[in-house]
Amino acid sequence: MRQMSAARRLLLGLVVFAGGCVAGYAPSLNSPDPAARIRAIRQVTEKHDRGAVPLLVDRLEDEDEAVRFYAIAALERLAGTDMGYKYYKPSRERLPAVRRWRRYVRNGASSAPSTQTAARPE
Repeated sequence: MRQMSAARRLLLGLVVFAGGCVAGYAPSLNSPDPAARIRAIRQVTEKHDRGAVPLLVDRLEDEDEAVRFYAIAALERLAGTDMGYKYYKPSRERLPAVRRWRRYVRNGASSAPSTQTAARPE
């Protein structure tokens, strides 16, 4: 197994942590590696980056169930709703909620979402 050089690790670290805009996240959110997509989702969520909402909506149709889980959790945190989306359902059952999310994005993500999540006890 080949070891990564210190310079290469530093460069990789700078790439991962650089930038605060959505453009900096796009390659990771679209990475072929599900773990990289999840890390990017967590980063935009921690930064409360509402500009990433369209990219997160794209991840609702991800082939990886864990990526879909993190994407809807991020959207719920950023928008206050899940719009009825269930990450574990078959794609045909997820489609109506994905369409609601896409409409939300088309409307500028400024209008109130149409389907609120159930109230949770605190």
